[in-house]
Amino acid sequence: MLIAILFLLGSDFPVSVEIESQHRPVVEFTNNQFYTFWQDLRFYPSDRSTFAARVTEEGLVLDTNGVLLMRDRTISVDAAYDGTNFLVVVQDSC
Repeated sequence: MLIAILFLLGSDFPVSVEIESQHRPVVEFTNNQFYTFWQDLRFYPSDRSTFAARVTEEGLVLDTNGVLLMRDRTISVDAAYDGTNFLVVVQDSC
C-alpha cells in the first residue's frame, strides 16, 4: 500500500510515498524551509525507522525518498531547532 505523509501548505501534498506506511510526522520551519521527520515502516517487520525530508515554502520536496536518520525500532519522533542545530529525539521499543 502506498501511504503518504501530508501536511498543510495551502493544500495537502505527499512528502513521502514509499511503500508501507509513515506515521507521527513532526515539522519544523527554519531558513525558509520545512524540515519534516517521521516514523517510517518501509523496512518493516525488521525495523521501524526515522526519516527526514526538506520541503521548500512552495511545496517542493527536496529529499524525495527521505533521508534515513536511524534504522531501529522507532516508536515516535520529535524534533527541535535552536537556531543552529536540530535535535531529533526518538523513542524506540526497548
